[in-house]
Amino acid sequence: ELLPLAPAPIGMLAVCGTFGAGMAGVEVPFYAVLPVLLVIFVAVLGGRLAVVTKNQALDAEIHNLCAQLSSTARSVRVEYRTAWTGFCKPKRTRTVRLVAFVPTGAVSIPGQRSIPAQSSIPVQNIMVTVPPGAGPGQQLQVQTPQGIQTATIPPGVGPGQNFTFQPGPPVVPAQVIQVQAQVVS
Repeated sequence: ELLPLAPAPIGMLAVCGTFGAGMAGVEVPFYAVLPVLLVIFVAVLGGRLAVVTKNQALDAEIHNLCAQLSSTARSVRVEYRTAWTGFCKPKRTRTVRLVAFVPTGAVSIPGQRSIPAQSSIPVQNIMVTVPPGAGPGQQLQVQTPQGIQTATIPPGVGPGQNFTFQPGPPVVPAQVIQVQAQVVS
């Protein structure tokens, strides 16, 4: 990403030359140096734009390769994720490029039992007792076979009363592997 800054020393030479000429008694108007600075400014922006455009083309190619790999893999979906790869980005942010392997079938978590794929989970209602102080519309954290999920207390149900809750599919976080890459031109 430093390639677009290569013309910057030439700009510094132009400014220093103008300053040096002024110190030697030769008066050089600022507007005489302005075209040189403008050309250097455009060269820096143009170089940065060329690098960003090339990187985005490579990002698209990697994204397509990940999609092809996902179509052949049975138990995992491969995703290419990027953030702040464009021409402009907020201060103090870093460009992110990573490949995420997202399980699609049964997931084995070390130290726990396997979590089956969503399509093989039997629909099972869970009986929930409303705790003291809770009322209709309030959300509760409920422990289900699929993990902790949120249940909303239905209208007309108060503390000590029961209601049935149908848990959703298990939430399995994606395993993300972050890699640092640099485009070589």
